[in-house]
Amino acid sequence: MTKKEENKPVIYVAEPSKLLCKLICSLLNENGYETKTFSDGLSILKQIAQDSPDCIIADKVLPVIDGVELCRIIKEGSNKSDIPFILISAENEVLDFWTGETGANKILAVSSDNLNLLIHTVKNLLSYKRVRMDTFFDTDKNKNKDVDDMLLWTVEAMDKSNFFHNMLNKIMSLYSYVQKPNLLVSKCFSMMHEICNYDICTMILNGSPSVVYKAGTANLIGGTGSPADEDFWQICKTEYEKNIKDIETISYETKQILDAPCKSQNPGELCSYRSFIIKAGNHFVGTIHFASLKKKAFDYKMISSIEYILPSLSYLLQEAVHCERTTLTEFRLRSAFSKFVPPEVIQDILSSKGIQEEQTSNNEKRKIVILMSDIRNFTSISEINQPEDVVNFLNAYFTQMVEIVTKYGGTVDKFIGDAIMVLFGAPVSYNDNAQRAVNAAIEMYERLEEVPLGQLKFPEGIDFDIGIGLHYGDVIVGNIGSKDKTNYTVIGDAVNLASRLEGLTKLYGAKVIISEAVEEEISKDTNTLLLDTVKVKGKTTGVRIYRAESKPLPVEYSGAYEKGFKLYSEGAWNLAKPYFRQALEILPEDKAAKLMLERCIEFEKTKPKDWDGAIALTSK
Repeated sequence: MTKKEENKPVIYVAEPSKLLCKLICSLLNENGYETKTFSDGLSILKQIAQDSPDCIIADKVLPVIDGVELCRIIKEGSNKSDIPFILISAENEVLDFWTGETGANKILAVSSDNLNLLIHTVKNLLSYKRVRMDTFFDTDKNKNKDVDDMLLWTVEAMDKSNFFHNMLNKIMSLYSYVQKPNLLVSKCFSMMHEICNYDICTMILNGSPSVVYKAGTANLIGGTGSPADEDFWQICKTEYEKNIKDIETISYETKQILDAPCKSQNPGELCSYRSFIIKAGNHFVGTIHFASLKKKAFDYKMISSIEYILPSLSYLLQEAVHCERTTLTEFRLRSAFSKFVPPEVIQDILSSKGIQEEQTSNNEKRKIVILMSDIRNFTSISEINQPEDVVNFLNAYFTQMVEIVTKYGGTVDKFIGDAIMVLFGAPVSYNDNAQRAVNAAIEMYERLEEVPLGQLKFPEGIDFDIGIGLHYGDVIVGNIGSKDKTNYTVIGDAVNLASRLEGLTKLYGAKVIISEAVEEEISKDTNTLLLDTVKVKGKTTGVRIYRAESKPLPVEYSGAYEKGFKLYSEGAWNLAKPYFRQALEILPEDKAAKLMLERCIEFEKTKPKDWDGAIALTSK
């Protein structure tokens, strides 16, 4: 190595995307810098405990210790704070409260198209002559420091966030109050007052009715019930109702929190206002509104602090709302279902965990997951067997399937011959209806080997098999029938689509087919693969369909199929064929890849009219 090479500035690069990391390092090397790459933030900490680079480039998203925390530790809790630190992200938006508080020298959104900006930033940062902080420390002592000193840096950095930790600890202490909603809200109001010293606070929790908690209205001119109080309420009500969907009439129940620490010596007019949405995950819990008699009372620090603690607080408030409704829910369920199901079934529903809300008094529009399951070739099987053997088999089969449905919180709506229609979301709804439905479908298929066949015989070439289709959509839920006989069931186009998807399992050779609406609701860890975009019979709009599997498909197969399908959708059928052939080399019996290859060959000869990427299916 030449002397020039020995004096090259050293840049540490931590970027999870191998391609982007390679591009960054190549450009840095071309510009005369030496690079070292790291897979996570902790690896960089271990390295700089013993050595100091000239610059650090780290992605915002990293394993173990992310780029944001890495930067905070180095800048706020170590003697290496002089090292230029560039925080990058592949996202368009990289600046938020946490990244803005890291102390990074530069925060950049990067891509393969703007890497020159990153190189220019590095050059600018390294052009300034910097004083190395570690020169102020005992050099011999530093040589003997253990790598564990980085833990000290972490502690020193995190000490500066004591406020947030203390608030989170207080939230945890509130858990004992979830079964006493009024007291819980009172404690929340006290906690919020520590953060923003409000004069007036209103919290509205979503429900039927929505519960309004108020504190500090006496601080307004005229006090509680005054025109100023009414004006403030209209502001809060408008903000709250922006987040309520599909409810025409909203009723409110108001409660005053008298022991909130917001007492003003001199009543006045509102000069500052701020509101926040309370959400537990994707579930809307309510809103909280603050007002002050002082101008510019709510600064960025206060707003960021509230936004930091609200997600944790939201789950406690959601649980408190649930507990308060339990008694009313039980009464409604017993009244609505006493005609249709045994008392022990009602009790089982009432004891289920994770219930969001029950509205069973009247027919209602609700979004649920419909699961349709059907035995393949059942007509042919029935024709060669005695009726009693068929009935015995069906009873054993249904018993196994219903056991799985019950396990995942589903409700068997009806048996239609050999078919089963299952609801996830009615009468009992959970936060994760779609995930429960997909898990149940996969387990139903896996359970087939355990179903006793008894005396049942099968035609030559036919095995015991089922197909399952799932769709998530709006239906009408309620008691449907005549005055003499009614059934609690669902009606809607979503039911028809679920049935069509079940039928498509034969065409695509998939065990379980789910719609895009279901796929969007489930965990990204679920093993799914986009199969096709179809226009089922009776529909003019294409629907994306996915296969769901208990185990991941071979990566090579999935990659080839996805590339082939993209080209197929764009009408590049000649280019798509090699990918589907590659998929078949990996899974030779795969019906989906065979079908897509056949279509590519056919469409090359006769191009479909008005091709939009969706295939129209004429059969059910």
